[in-house]
Amino acid sequence: MSEDQRQKDFAERLKRIHGQQNEPEQAPEPAKPERSSGGFDYNPPKESHVVRNSFIWLAFLGLIGVGGYVAWSALPRDMIEAVAGLAGIEVDAQQATEAGEDPAADIFLQETETMSIQGPIFASPNVVQAGSAPVLLSDIATGIELTDDSTQIGQILPFARNARCDLRQPLAGETVSNVRIENALLSAPLQAFSDDQLIDRLVENVEAVTQDGQDLPADGHMIGLKDSIDVFVTDTSAPHYLVLQNMGPGVIWNVQTAPGTTVAHVAIIGSNYSGVIVQSQDTTVEGLLVGDFVEPYRFGDDSSARSCMIRPWRNPQPDWIGVKNAQLGDTVADNDMFAYSKGYEAYNRWYTGALGIDASTNLVTARDAAHVLVGPVPTAPLQYQSLEGQDVRLMETDHMLTGNAATLDNLSKNLHDSLLQAAVGGDVRLLNPATLERN
Repeated sequence: MSEDQRQKDFAERLKRIHGQQNEPEQAPEPAKPERSSGGFDYNPPKESHVVRNSFIWLAFLGLIGVGGYVAWSALPRDMIEAVAGLAGIEVDAQQATEAGEDPAADIFLQETETMSIQGPIFASPNVVQAGSAPVLLSDIATGIELTDDSTQIGQILPFARNARCDLRQPLAGETVSNVRIENALLSAPLQAFSDDQLIDRLVENVEAVTQDGQDLPADGHMIGLKDSIDVFVTDTSAPHYLVLQNMGPGVIWNVQTAPGTTVAHVAIIGSNYSGVIVQSQDTTVEGLLVGDFVEPYRFGDDSSARSCMIRPWRNPQPDWIGVKNAQLGDTVADNDMFAYSKGYEAYNRWYTGALGIDASTNLVTARDAAHVLVGPVPTAPLQYQSLEGQDVRLMETDHMLTGNAATLDNLSKNLHDSLLQAAVGGDVRLLNPATLERN
């Protein structure tokens, strides 16, 4: 309902109340003479049927109780818990697992440090590889230096994103290798964002101050932060065509190769501005930004066939907690897994058409990861290549900032605050002045 309609309704109520208050008082009606009953008692004492009435009320309340219990039990588990939580009722497993759910599954599985609703998590020093148990980073590399607040990369080498929804075709003799994640778990000293993203953040911050009465967020200027992930390539059987895909924030893919290994081409498919570090200047790089071709996701959007459905969904697997909970009757998990499975089907159709192979070919995947291995565990550990001093090939956008943590903070804050002050004509706090006190 609009604010104008609320005001109209409120005004109408005021008119009605005002009319009622100003109506002239009505003179009381004259008392009517009592009618003679002719000796007949119209109000005889009522008979008391305590036993009969008790049975009737017990039967009535029993029917209500049975009907209510059946209706309550028919609700989905998550709805039962939500309603009970609002009412302050603790629902036990027996009540919550009626309606056809498995009685053994009285509590749905919870996420752990290594497994989420949407699949496995491989935090450092674990390294994820295809079809095998994870190995440790120390088995893959030596001289390890992960990024921290003091890390500084070399130059940013921007490249133009693909204007068409396609990728270079693999050449004869090249091996296509897939890495598909949602989130990278290492930090990266880099920010990249568009003017549109900056404007969206400015609007959010102004609304937080003017509409919600909050202080300007201390980290409100920190947008477009990148994460990084190590990609170790050890397979020397053929030149590699790497397809690096993620659905979360932008990623810097740190590709590190074993002696005798060639990475001929890298194709990045990302939901935000991403980049790659490669060891050879001969490696060609291209990138598809999901937002250039696909609208922001809403439930069911990716279920239908589209000519350019490049959102890189992952195919649900039996060990995902979401899959297991869906089998136990969790409707929220069931909806989540439906979105993943249908999204993957749509993505695979596009991927197969673009590259001529299935999206599951030579795939290394996890929801979140810090290190990925493409190929066998090396017989001797590689020399680790950190982000320090390395040039990054990055999808070109309006703002690309780099430096250590303190430098990045100052650069982005100055940019954000100068535009914000210009937009509001001064200090943003003046948009929400303190309440005046009366004497």
